[in-house]
Amino acid sequence: MSCRDRTQEFLSACKSLQSRQNGIQTNKPTLRAVRQRSEFTLMAKRIGKDLSNTFAKLEKLTILAKRKSLFDDKAVEIEELTYIIKQDINSLNKQIAQLQDFVRAKGSQSGRHLQTHSNTIVVSLQSKLASMSNDFKSVLEVRTENLKQQRSRREQFSRAPVSALPLAPNHLGGGPVVLGAESRASGDVAIDMMDSRTSQQLQLIDEQDSYIQSRADTMQNIESTIVELGSIFQQLAHMVKEQEETIQR
Repeated sequence: MSCRDRTQEFLSACKSLQSRQNGIQTNKPTLRAVRQRSEFTLMAKRIGKDLSNTFAKLEKLTILAKRKSLFDDKAVEIEELTYIIKQDINSLNKQIAQLQDFVRAKGSQSGRHLQTHSNTIVVSLQSKLASMSNDFKSVLEVRTENLKQQRSRREQFSRAPVSALPLAPNHLGGGPVVLGAESRASGDVAIDMMDSRTSQQLQLIDEQDSYIQSRADTMQNIESTIVELGSIFQQLAHMVKEQEETIQR
């Protein structure tokens, strides 16, 4: 039986298999880069959406905080929005920091152009958050000033001193000592009216004190938030500077 030399066929098959394997290995980095790019894009889009939602809340707070009327003050709504926006800004700051860390960690695995583009997006998001934080701070300062003016007007026009209240008739001074039944009855009614008016005045004073204390607590909370915003703004400014230096390299 004659034998046929199939060495060339074997070598050809080996080359073909090796070529296919090399093609698969070449595509692995590309697929990895695409996957990383997709993850980065999703993170950036989520942050952008959260920024837009927070900005809408800030616009609403700005309208409410600029109202100066004492009788149209939405104090509860303003405090709720202030708290929510503060939490949003803290959350956004953490999200952007995580995005920045993601870019740094994956930078060596992506191309120069892609890394520069990612850093530019991070800087843009950081700048938007820094601008919004500064706007929020300005709104809170306006709110603080309005609260001071409201307190001043309320103290000026609403708080009547107790010493200004009419006193009950003094029966120890001049006048007849012996009073008739009609005079005594009239005096009793007058005293009752005085007691009622005094009670009302004291109640108003208590309410006024509670109002002033509530406003003082609100202003203290606002001042604390302003300090925190200042810290966040400085942190963002530092992060933006770092990213810009990275892009310029």
